[in-house]
Amino acid sequence: MKKMIWMVVCVPLLLSACSSNAGTKVAINTPASPSSVQQPTSGKADTDPVKLTFSTYFLSDQVKTAVKKYESLHPNVEVELQTTLPYGKDLDEVMALQEKYITTMNTEILAGKGPDLLELDILPQESYTGKKLLLNLDELVKSSPSFRKENCFMNILDNAKLDGGLYGIPLYFSLDALQGDAAAIGNTGAAIDDSNWSWEDFIETAKQLKQKGNANAVFYSSQSYMLSELTTENFAQMVKQQKGKKVFNDTLFLSFMNRIKQMRDEGVLFDIEKDGGGRESFSKGDLHAYFYDARIDSFENYVYNASIEGVPALYTKPHPHENGPGGYFTTLGTVSINANSAHQQAAWDLLQFLMDDEDASASSSTVIRGFPINQKAYDLQAQQLAEAGKLVTEGQEEISVNKAMLDPLKSTLSSAVHWNHAPLSLDLEQMIYKESQFFFSGQKSAEAVAKLVQNKVNVMLNE
Repeated sequence: MKKMIWMVVCVPLLLSACSSNAGTKVAINTPASPSSVQQPTSGKADTDPVKLTFSTYFLSDQVKTAVKKYESLHPNVEVELQTTLPYGKDLDEVMALQEKYITTMNTEILAGKGPDLLELDILPQESYTGKKLLLNLDELVKSSPSFRKENCFMNILDNAKLDGGLYGIPLYFSLDALQGDAAAIGNTGAAIDDSNWSWEDFIETAKQLKQKGNANAVFYSSQSYMLSELTTENFAQMVKQQKGKKVFNDTLFLSFMNRIKQMRDEGVLFDIEKDGGGRESFSKGDLHAYFYDARIDSFENYVYNASIEGVPALYTKPHPHENGPGGYFTTLGTVSINANSAHQQAAWDLLQFLMDDEDASASSSTVIRGFPINQKAYDLQAQQLAEAGKLVTEGQEEISVNKAMLDPLKSTLSSAVHWNHAPLSLDLEQMIYKESQFFFSGQKSAEAVAKLVQNKVNVMLNE
């Protein structure tokens, strides 16, 4: 409970604390001509010397270790890791360095240059895919004999696509779900079916819980935060092509706004900002609710939340019925191959190695951000954790763990099929959080706010 919503605000700072101290390396790569073929190309034999460049803003120890291991196994391949300083004396300097990195990468990639491999997490992926500057990895995943689907969470790779193509492979991912007090919910006798429930279904269930139970609230969040989450989670369904332009669906956005307000008006939603006095009162953990919004991005995160609630339970987040069953996920550490790389085959080989390096993945901390896309590595981590019988948090707190506690997590991760993704260039969450305050405070109508957000999003989508 204590870690829930406000972690989102702090993620960039947490990331910088976990990143490498390596300085920027400048490398000029002479690319091949732009190519529309999707099979990786290479003009050299497997034993010829190859120098790969790999650019990443957040350079983890896991990636550095895996790259060194790859080089030792492939003496003819040299991998130059290009990174920058993801930290500074204050937040302004950090943001300035990040902006400089993004600008430099954009200039190189859009000019048909840039590294052979690049991490996309803070880069405008849509700008690159729209101009065919990234290799579509979908056919490689399907047809490469060396690619072992059974070792991966294919539910993630099958659904982390843009415009029908897989233009980057996430090395890690997290789960967006609800966590709740299963014992308290069970005591009410209310039937819970989260297999494919919508927010309308959730509200009806919440009313039963409110009538039969004695918790302080059914669900708590912040109205504006919840709206921004719903929008990013369903962004792909909210943007349609009309007359050659992308158009944001303000009708669906409007329905989200009204539904959230209805939840608070009917006592289903406890707004931690307006009802709870803000962050300070929330952090005390005095409020008992049946459900809360949770981003599960590590074993520590999951086990810690479960230990607070007493009886760990994961529930699929409600979503529009037309989306189909399954949960939401967020991708992390997404690596792509430059379509103009002269060493596409070698780059693909390295990318597969980063995914398959089970030892490096499994030996990594159980508190790092994101679960490995390699399912065997995940299973090994879970096995080691269950055998140890405890997890030591970053704060050196020991929490008891057992296999029965971890099994529901694997099942829920395996059924996550809805990608929580919106273009970074929109800064969607911050914009919606800011603009929606005018509606939830009664200063503007829902229609006025929805139209304003639609106009802003449409302009940015079609720039």
